[in-house]
Amino acid sequence: MKYLFLLLVFVFLLFAGWQYNDPDPLLWITVYLIAAYNSLRAFQGKANREALLLLTLWTVAWAFTSWWQMTAWEGFVTEGEGLTMKSMNQELAREACGLGIVAVSYLLILVRPK
Repeated sequence: MKYLFLLLVFVFLLFAGWQYNDPDPLLWITVYLIAAYNSLRAFQGKANREALLLLTLWTVAWAFTSWWQMTAWEGFVTEGEGLTMKSMNQELAREACGLGIVAVSYLLILVRPK
């Protein structure tokens, strides 16, 4: 499980790097860098459980809030245009799923065996 957290560090750093052209890059780069930091601390065996519990609750609530703001499911990818954002619903879906991935990583850290 320890090396899964190391893999998540690199995944979240990659996610943070992809946010440079997002409409609100500082927000999302920060979200993913916090996730990368917590994954690194889990790899080192020094995760702060209280902070992780708070971050998990906050991330889950934010993911559900983003998901509920969608007026229709339009998927993640626009046919013929790839990953370009065609509508706000696609952006909300991507944000909600990104937050879901972060929340799952926090949960994995919280329930990891000591």
